[in-house]
Amino acid sequence: MRIRHDIFTGRAVPPRQPSGEPLPNGFTMLELIMVVGVLSVLLAIILPAPRMAREATLKKQAKAEATALAQAAIRYKAEYGFWPGEVLYDTDTAVKQNPNLPIPAGMIAAGPVEFTSNITMNEGAMGYLSLNTNEVYQAFSTVGYPGGNGYKINPLNPKAIPFLDLKDETDFDRVNFPDPWGQPYRLIMGLNPKSMFTFEVSINNVKYHDVSVSNVTAFAFSMGPSGLYRTNYIYSAGVVE
Repeated sequence: MRIRHDIFTGRAVPPRQPSGEPLPNGFTMLELIMVVGVLSVLLAIILPAPRMAREATLKKQAKAEATALAQAAIRYKAEYGFWPGEVLYDTDTAVKQNPNLPIPAGMIAAGPVEFTSNITMNEGAMGYLSLNTNEVYQAFSTVGYPGGNGYKINPLNPKAIPFLDLKDETDFDRVNFPDPWGQPYRLIMGLNPKSMFTFEVSINNVKYHDVSVSNVTAFAFSMGPSGLYRTNYIYSAGVVE
């Protein structure tokens, strides 16, 4: 649109309609509604992008950490000859066999009680050792209970090998390795001398897992961002001894 100027004052002359009336300066209500609608659509497209990108990053982190946890368990078994949790802290210099270990045992399952208390073995004569994850991380800890001016050597890890990047490692009873959403990982370690067997986990009589395990297998998984069963598992990469 060309803008005319007054030949005497040099000021711009507002454009006029064919009737001679000046054109309206602002948006009409319909135009405003259309602008708001377009902006709403653009915001709906743009705003979820950072959240989705962050969620994808956290899931990738969870997979990497679950894999690191499974590998740490395998490295521990290769170093000391037993899985973390098979033996317990006894004294500052000694360990003892976990008295809850069933004979014969098919596997060790570590995680929250709602996970470990709902496992059914398909080998009826076998049992499994149920642990909370803190008992596993105690085995990985490079330090034991505090004593004197420092911390004593951890008899569960006398070589002080840093198997995992633990949280609260100097607090032996709270040492932890949470997933990116602050929840505990689930860890399975096979004990069955047979080459392969399966187990299933049921919650409220609904089966959620049916997984093959051998005595050289360890795997871990996170429940994901929502912590719901079945829909959000993030498994470690396949690792065996």
